[in-house]
Amino acid sequence: MEILPVGEESLGVRSMCLYVETRDVRILFDAGVSLAPRRFGLPPHPRELERARSVRGEIVRLAQQADIITVSHYHRDHFTPWYPSVYMATDGETYKKVYGGKKVLMKSPADLNWSQRRRHYGLAKALQEAGAEAVYADGGEWRIGGTVIRASPPLWHGPAGSKTGRVIAFAVSDGEERLVFVPDVEGPVEPEPVVFLKEVKPTVVVVGGPPTYLGWELEKALQHLAEIIDLGPHTLVLAHHLLRDLAWREKIEAVLQRAEKRGVRVATYAGLLGRGDELLEAMRRDLYAAEPAPAQLAEEGIDEGD
Repeated sequence: MEILPVGEESLGVRSMCLYVETRDVRILFDAGVSLAPRRFGLPPHPRELERARSVRGEIVRLAQQADIITVSHYHRDHFTPWYPSVYMATDGETYKKVYGGKKVLMKSPADLNWSQRRRHYGLAKALQEAGAEAVYADGGEWRIGGTVIRASPPLWHGPAGSKTGRVIAFAVSDGEERLVFVPDVEGPVEPEPVVFLKEVKPTVVVVGGPPTYLGWELEKALQHLAEIIDLGPHTLVLAHHLLRDLAWREKIEAVLQRAEKRGVRVATYAGLLGRGDELLEAMRRDLYAAEPAPAQLAEEGIDEGD
């Protein structure tokens, strides 16, 4: 199994885009990239904008190779929109290059909040225009040659009842490795993602870690991360919300120590690529101080959430 990180906070953008290839199938998980319109009272630094364009180019390239593309949920850093956006490095045609003619395994709108449902309907229409095959994936399973792809039941995006809604995770097994992609569960802060992982018995876990910069529910998240480590994967990739905090390693030190004792490698997307973390959003104030630039980026009329 080939695992290639594409976009994520350690690579300088909001994303969890990941490319996975087995002998049988090529999958691009969550083909999105975005930047926070405001962080520390500042718009994205020019270096962030440049990085978003670079990651978007890689997403387009890998999407054209992929057989399957996923949409775990409808926050803007997890799918390619059908409209132009400087924050997401898209024009009005980018979505066709990403989704055109592809099979798209996507979250059902059945249990989503209003904002995610609205985005879902816009994307569903765009997928139809692009000639994509849209499949609601919640709880489903697909066998392609010797590879099995399995989707979880809906999981909370953070604490139960959260206004940020629900997501789905995906597991890929090729008979040798069992990778589980668990985006935006914020820890996980709830136990359901751990239940799914116990069923799959993963060798590689890619999980959206806790938003330590918001300062809540950390104890529960750390306990669930410890349970994941005890499942015995050889690699645990910590990603996304966790890496919007420059001090993230210090705040989860107990988890890192537990992983070391259990012989579990802990990595970031950048680490998987053999690169150092570039937490450009978390560094935004420092970037403006070191590399002054006019803060003139026009607002796009979108909320500042994911």
